[in-house]
Amino acid sequence: MKRIFLAAASTLVAILLPGCLQSETTIHLNKDGSGTLVEQTTLGPQMQDMIEQMAAFGGGAGKDPLADMFSPEKAKAKAATMGEGVTFEKSVPFEAGANKGARTTYHFADINKLHISPTEDLKKLSPMAAHAPPTAKQKPVAFAYSGGTLVMTTPEPIPAADDTPKPLDAPDAEENPEAETMMKQMLGDMKVSLQIVIEPGIAETDATYRDANSITLLQLDMAKLIEKPETLKKLKSAPKNDPAAAMELLKGLEGMKMETKKTVTVKLNP
Repeated sequence: MKRIFLAAASTLVAILLPGCLQSETTIHLNKDGSGTLVEQTTLGPQMQDMIEQMAAFGGGAGKDPLADMFSPEKAKAKAATMGEGVTFEKSVPFEAGANKGARTTYHFADINKLHISPTEDLKKLSPMAAHAPPTAKQKPVAFAYSGGTLVMTTPEPIPAADDTPKPLDAPDAEENPEAETMMKQMLGDMKVSLQIVIEPGIAETDATYRDANSITLLQLDMAKLIEKPETLKKLKSAPKNDPAAAMELLKGLEGMKMETKKTVTVKLNP
């Protein structure tokens, strides 16, 4: 499962999503192999402003780009890419202080046919994605469920077209005293997570991060990651399109959880 985070870390460092962006994905699996996938996306004021500016430049002045971003039409289109039998159920907007977002629920008939790629979804959320340098692509997570046993596998990332490792062109805290503050403003509120909840309960699993009937595959808290100056240096030097090298540099840091096993097996309660 390390591959999920290898690509995710590289993508986040490369795109430098500005302001607060929080993305939480939770899969709920039923005994019969069906279930729901809930995506909660939260955007901070800075990200909202950037999205509105990009929409205005694109001829969308006077429209609500956030409403369009989380519209049922967009969610239905996404459901069609998530695998056979995946359908859109609902999208509920919410506000939390100055933050805005939506909680979108999808239903899947068979987890074996579910395709999700957290990294690729993060790229699509960023208004800067079109201007970012090439980054490693991530194939979907593979789920194999039969007879009450679930096996989750993530493939190796597909290298970007330009596969020469290049360090992030970010401000250097030693050269610029304001760089650390700038980095914290840009990334400090970012959180990303991917977890699966086994509704019948877990009888046995080799997952690294288990809490009752929930398994965490990926959890990133940028506020903790960039709290120390030495961590900022690692973020700056992490290669954009070499996720293995990026993860080797960033692993073990506070604020980061990743499943390091290539496959994770879960036996459901009878």
